[in-house]
Amino acid sequence: MEDNEIGYREDPRNGNGIIRARTTRLIRTWDIPRGERVLEIVNAELASAAVPGNYILFEGKNKVYIGEAKNLINRLKTHTKTPDVKILNWDRAIIINDGRPATQSEFNDAVVRKALELYLILLLKANKYTVVSQGESQELNPTQQFTVASLKKELDTYLFKRSIISKKLEERGQEEVFDEELKRIFKKRGLDVEKWGKYEANIDGKKTYIRPGSDKRPKGWQITFRDRFLDSLKNGTGFLLVPRDGVLFIPLTEVQKVIKEPTAYEQNTIDFYIVFSDDNVTLSYKDNTLDITKYRLLK
Repeated sequence: MEDNEIGYREDPRNGNGIIRARTTRLIRTWDIPRGERVLEIVNAELASAAVPGNYILFEGKNKVYIGEAKNLINRLKTHTKTPDVKILNWDRAIIINDGRPATQSEFNDAVVRKALELYLILLLKANKYTVVSQGESQELNPTQQFTVASLKKELDTYLFKRSIISKKLEERGQEEVFDEELKRIFKKRGLDVEKWGKYEANIDGKKTYIRPGSDKRPKGWQITFRDRFLDSLKNGTGFLLVPRDGVLFIPLTEVQKVIKEPTAYEQNTIDFYIVFSDDNVTLSYKDNTLDITKYRLLK
């Protein structure tokens, strides 16, 4: 997963609860507990200068708020004294910058910071965090594109080394679409979302199984049917929702069409593969393939 050209170094947690880490390129980080005294220690290390960058607030293990600031220390002080209602009880923060004052920093460009903010939001969502902040897409000039692309690789390396993420974002076009956006898509299509869970939903009275799939390319995105999911497939009741590349909403009666042997349902699991191409989407089981392009909700 990590870029082999990017080295990494991490210091042990010190007596103030701070973990300092860096890549061998630009990124410098401080993983700190909540508290003004700790912020003053980090501020002193930064020579009390206004240092721009990004940050991640953690509330427990799974809830996060991601932001950007022209002056990181001041922003974190605000979050400490008067925290955002979205993450009142955060207990830990990661400060991300390049350790340089504003006039020399790659993070001094607000467009770069906001682009990285959105990237971190999508990345942590893909790694199943509950992200309570929102970002905005940015128009990047060629220089900004180069800077952001380079810093994304460093962020991947850092977050992977710290075991904060276990996977990167998928390639453009096949990245996972998340809950709130999916609900908006169904609403625009005139479909009523009656119940929504992590893996199952009721949409217009139809039982729906939400499966983004596991990346097994070039074979495809693997969808595994087991337990109730497999029972529903056998009975042909409900839908499969694959939140990638146009968002697939497929009747299980269609999925049945690639199962030619009735004995397949006697297995504990059945694995299907979905392949996205520029022109179509196919579903396959063993040697049987079905074009499911028409089940894309977005063209």
